[in-house]
Amino acid sequence: MRSALGAASRRAAPPGGAGGGAARLGPCGGAMSTAMNFSTKSFKARPPDKGAFPLDHFGECSTFKERFMECLRDSGYESGACRQRAMAYLQCRMDRQLMANEPLEKLGFKDMMDEKSEAKPENL
Repeated sequence: MRSALGAASRRAAPPGGAGGGAARLGPCGGAMSTAMNFSTKSFKARPPDKGAFPLDHFGECSTFKERFMECLRDSGYESGACRQRAMAYLQCRMDRQLMANEPLEKLGFKDMMDEKSEAKPENL
């Protein structure tokens, strides 16, 4: 024998399942949130370590960038083979205030800077 309550609840369910896109109600009668919030801390954005830099809207360093990208493609994306061109590109950006001036030694080119100083003849 079926209960009248069970039959009524089966008839009240929308086609396609019990959910049917209707909001689910929580124990207090309010809609339940689908996202679970385990902490009350909010995310605080902070700037990148090296700071932000403007895009090269006027293409002032695009020649250097294209030479670097061509080198990467030709070398099978072996970046070590293109360090000289990468250094020239970064120097172009610094010269045109498209990034903060940093010594190239701090940007990972210390070994190349040492080679340049050794290659220069000393004037006595």
